Amino acid sequence: MKRRLGVMVLIVALIAVFFTGCGKNDSEPTSDQSKDVATGDLQDGNYLVKMPVSDHGNYPMAKMEVKGGEIASLEYVEILATSGEEKSEGNYNYPEGLEVIKNLNEQFNEKKDLAEVDFDAVTGATHTKESFKDIVNELLAKASKGEVYEPAYKDGEYTAKADEGSHGWLAEVVVVVRDGQIVGVDYFEVAEEDTESNKVVFDDDKKPVVGSDGKPETEPVQVKAGDRKSVDNYAYLDSFDVVKGVQKQIIDNNGTENLDLDGITGATNTRDTMIELVGKALESAM
Repeated sequence: MKRRLGVMVLIVALIAVFFTGCGKNDSEPTSDQSKDVATGDLQDGNYLVKMPVSDHGNYPMAKMEVKGGEIASLEYVEILATSGEEKSEGNYNYPEGLEVIKNLNEQFNEKKDLAEVDFDAVTGATHTKESFKDIVNELLAKASKGEVYEPAYKDGEYTAKADEGSHGWLAEVVVVVRDGQIVGVDYFEVAEEDTESNKVVFDDDKKPVVGSDGKPETEPVQVKAGDRKSVDNYAYLDSFDVVKGVQKQIIDNNGTENLDLDGITGATNTRDTMIELVGKALESAM
C-alpha cells in the first residue's frame, strides 16, 4: 500500500513539473525574446505624415526616423499654408500653443512612447494635442509596415508668373517645398497699373452689407501699380474663397494631379490660372 501511494505521489509531481514547464514557455517569454519582438515592430527608415490643411489655414506635419528598430527622433511641427513657415513667435500669436508643441516634442523624444507622454503637463491647445496623437500613431503604423517616405520634390522656394495679365491684374505664385512636400502655396494677383477698383462694404461684424437688390454693396477705391488684389480693393469675394480652396487641395495632395475640384465653384479663371502656375513652378523642383 505504501509503495502504491509513493508511486502515485511521484506521478503527480512529474505531471506538475511538466505542465509548469509548458506554461512558462508559452506565456512568459524571456527578456531577450521580449526585446526581439519590440525591436522587430518598427522597420528602419525615415517616415513622414502631413495632415490636411484646416479651415484656419494651417496644418500639422511630422517626420520620424527609426534606427535599429527603435525610434531615433521625431519632429512635429505646425505650418502656415500660405507662407510654408512653421508657427513661431514671429508669425503666430498664441504662445501657449507654441509651448505645447515644444513640450510634446521634448517628451516624446525622451520617452519614445506615446503612452508615457503626459498631455496634461501643459494647458490649452487641445487640437494640437489630438493632432499630435493622431500623427504619431500614423507614423508608427507606417514604420511597422516599412512604408518608408520618399521625397517627391527638391526642397526650395519656387515661383511662376503669368505671361500676361487679366483685366489689369497679373497672377503670380510662390510654392515652398520642405522635406520633399509642398508646405506653402502663395497665389496672388498684382495691379499692372494705377487704376480705380471697387470693394465690398462690411458692417461692424465684418459681414457684407447687402443692398435692396440682394447684392453686396460696394464703394470705389484707388489701386496703385503693384498692389496685391485683396478684399480692400476687389469686390468679387468668391475669388478669394477659390484661392483658399485650391491652395488646400494642392498642399493636401502634394501636387496638382488628381485634384477634387467639384466643391470649388466660381472664379474658374482664377482656379485654372493658379493650378497652371503651381505646375509651372514645380517643374524646377523635380
